[in-house]
Amino acid sequence: MKKLASLSFAIISLIGVSSCSDDDAVIDTTKPTIEIISPTDHQEVEPGSIFTVKANLADNVGLASYKIEIHSAEDGHEHKAKQLHDEHYEYAFTGEVPNKATTYALEHAINIPADAPEEHYHVGITVLDVNGNQNQQFVEIFIGHDHHH
Repeated sequence: MKKLASLSFAIISLIGVSSCSDDDAVIDTTKPTIEIISPTDHQEVEPGSIFTVKANLADNVGLASYKIEIHSAEDGHEHKAKQLHDEHYEYAFTGEVPNKATTYALEHAINIPADAPEEHYHVGITVLDVNGNQNQQFVEIFIGHDHHH
């Protein structure tokens, strides 16, 4: 009987300790998602015009920030930091997602300079969630007049 009482006490103590522990927290490793609505892949954009980047961002826990970038597609489709020639147009904007929302409708207008070199560009969105997970999505556009693919 003493063994049963000791075993019962040990089980009850173990349950009590484990239910009060923060070790039950699940680590978030899920990357946020990005759905680019515009621009569409291979969209043509006139120099000197304004176009709007629209995307739906989502995360299972909460979104922290996003970055929009435009850079030359002449880098062989690799999205790594590199030195681009001065004649390429580049753009970067970083924003925060308010209130760590789990969904965010991104809408950001970009003014393309009239003297932007006519060529193919990558438009990229990088999103970071509150736990440091990140994801990227890219589309290719052409900045120029009457370009035929």
